[in-house]
Amino acid sequence: MTLFIIAAALLSLLAAAFVAQPLWRARGAGARAPQVALAATLALIGAAALLYFKLGDRAWSDSAVMAQSNQSISILARRLERNPRDLDGWLALGQAYTQIGRYSMAERSFERANRLVPGGNADALAGIAESLLMGGDRADVPAASQYLERALQLNPKSPKALFYGAIDAYQQGKLQLARERFESMLALSPPESVRVALQRQIEQIDAQMHAAPAAGAAPDGATAIRLHVTLAPALADKVPPDASLFVFVRSPEGGAPLAVKRSSVQMPQDVELSAADAMIAGHAVQPGQNVAVVARISVSGSPLPQSGDLYGEINTVAGRSGSRALLIDRLNP
Repeated sequence: MTLFIIAAALLSLLAAAFVAQPLWRARGAGARAPQVALAATLALIGAAALLYFKLGDRAWSDSAVMAQSNQSISILARRLERNPRDLDGWLALGQAYTQIGRYSMAERSFERANRLVPGGNADALAGIAESLLMGGDRADVPAASQYLERALQLNPKSPKALFYGAIDAYQQGKLQLARERFESMLALSPPESVRVALQRQIEQIDAQMHAAPAAGAAPDGATAIRLHVTLAPALADKVPPDASLFVFVRSPEGGAPLAVKRSSVQMPQDVELSAADAMIAGHAVQPGQNVAVVARISVSGSPLPQSGDLYGEINTVAGRSGSRALLIDRLNP
């Protein structure tokens, strides 16, 4: 199954060409936007690859159970010579070819399986799509998308089709659809560790969909958090010219940030955040709420933490009068 994780990571590289978070368009992104897109994409898809490892055919598909048993490809092939209308045999053969990286042979096997069922078979269609995507030819992506949609029409609960369908929707910038498909995977009652990972993906998509506050939104005085951000002199030489400053407000209970602002790095700097800077509707800082505030200088320009970033944090109360000092004095290893 290591092959699936590697292949899914390779597939995720395609997402960088299609996805751009609203925050990336903010001032200071400049020439580093492609690197930012790649970093954010890998953060999402790296976890999604883990989900496929947990939720894929090995756990929920009889075909994979067969393919991962002691049946070799040669045994399956002889079985199919005797009974060419063996649907499960063709599905198992396609899975076996996929596991050793022979994607063209896997595609043919899944196509044979699909032809055996009037109207098509969801497992076979998802297998064809997987073979096309893992084959690495970008020209095959549109066809793979069509196979995935057909698979989900036949079986909306197919783990493989939901996984690749969510990734495909994400690549095309259809964040709401990607979110719905990750939620559908949640509804299949996966193990707790997988459920937590799925929920994080949903939260990250929510953050992307609502990352840009309304232009010109007036600060909310009842929830205002006023900061005077400074940088420790010992770290001054570690800030590249095109770095970005992100300031996040978070609940001590975790979850998506309650507010965020991005700016160029000019130290010292006064920053004010409030409920007007919420990323997600209905998920904003409340008056008098105890919050954690993190100021992070991103050397890559990514809103996601990276090695080499500089940061500092404090705890404060939303709506408290006066300005709080926030010193950036730590280096992310």
